[in-house]
Amino acid sequence: MLKVVPMIMAIALCFLNFAFFVVDDTSSDKNISVKIADAHAPRNHLTQDKNVQAASVNEIYEFEDLTENPIRENAAVIPRNEKILRLYWDIVPNAVKYEVLIEGATFFAYTNGIEISVDDTSSKFQINAISLEGTTIENKIPIRDIDPNPTNLRTTTEFNKMNYPPIYPVYSWIPTSGADHYEIELIKDNKIIRRYFTESNPRDDDFDLYDKKPVLDEGEYFWRVRALTSDNQPLTNWSEKNESNSFAVKHQIRFCALGDSITHGGGSISVPPSMVIYNWETYCAIPVKNLGRSGDTTAEILARFDEDVLPFRPEVLFIMAGVNDYRANILGWESVENLSLLREKCELNGIKPVFLTPTPLNPAQIEKVNFVDVPPADWQEHQKFICDWIHDQEFFIDVNEKLTDAEGNLIAELSVDGLHPDAEGKKIIGEAVAAWLDKYLNFK
Repeated sequence: MLKVVPMIMAIALCFLNFAFFVVDDTSSDKNISVKIADAHAPRNHLTQDKNVQAASVNEIYEFEDLTENPIRENAAVIPRNEKILRLYWDIVPNAVKYEVLIEGATFFAYTNGIEISVDDTSSKFQINAISLEGTTIENKIPIRDIDPNPTNLRTTTEFNKMNYPPIYPVYSWIPTSGADHYEIELIKDNKIIRRYFTESNPRDDDFDLYDKKPVLDEGEYFWRVRALTSDNQPLTNWSEKNESNSFAVKHQIRFCALGDSITHGGGSISVPPSMVIYNWETYCAIPVKNLGRSGDTTAEILARFDEDVLPFRPEVLFIMAGVNDYRANILGWESVENLSLLREKCELNGIKPVFLTPTPLNPAQIEKVNFVDVPPADWQEHQKFICDWIHDQEFFIDVNEKLTDAEGNLIAELSVDGLHPDAEGKKIIGEAVAAWLDKYLNFK
């Protein structure tokens, strides 16, 4: 009989509302029944905007600045009295969740891995990728790793696939069966500089943490995570250091990109910027440093320019901003004022600003997923005001033509949540930046 731990209760999409599905522990080996528990909507892992703080940012309930603190030895781990099977697979484009079939029961995972408590770690299983509408995108996904009874937590970041690490890293992992909360440490040159604790009593879609502090100083970094019990005892060892959770920060980067979540990355609701598939920088043949921060308005981008841009002294700065303005009733002329000040700051510091037109929205799709407020009816007017100003600049890239449908909205097939372009949309942006850079470098 399959045993179920609350931490890996499956999240299913039913009539476009999210609900927990749990296996009834009282069912027999041959007749495993499934019942629906109280429904709640998981947070959108890409939407870090200020109006959704309760859903998207409260994962951090404590932060400690531990600069110069030496790395500690592993504490004794609380033994788990059940057998655990951990599965790990590659992200499937446009999949919102994954269906896990094992021993006659069905589970759902929002990240590309799951831990399940089982009687037999050699149990047969199948993983399928599922769309927002609940249809199957891909059957029998190949498994990359099978870990019976894991003792170390597994990270899912892909810093090794990025040309440069983002200055606002996102830490992501496979949720641990039975964990109450998680402890995350950022380590620089073998000294702990930051420590975070996630919210207690996590939900099944709690598998990432957005760092709100920029990582700016040059040096060698890695991050690690471990699962804790409700009384802060370690349920797992720390995740192991490897190339995918390690990165180096260097200054004097020739090309950088400043912006909001469109620049920061992530897509398909549940895939954070720590994975490269939904980052437009991935599709740009020429390396670009990611200075994006999810949820930023043009005013917030302007406010962090000196701290976040100047240490890298870029020759060219790509600026894409405004989508969080016109979806939140900030007028187009206010956005343009902030963009103008960004241009002035660039010019004062010898940086060439290249403006990208902000991406459109799809209100109908946004309303379907119900993660953020539907934008005001006149959002297109304010987007056009910003785009018209950008078209008057000396250097600009128009990415809207291939992203916009006949009604002026973001093409539905390019975005699951109606706000963030997914893989094909990010590819359009990345290739447009690459084409501009190719001309720029050839001209020089």
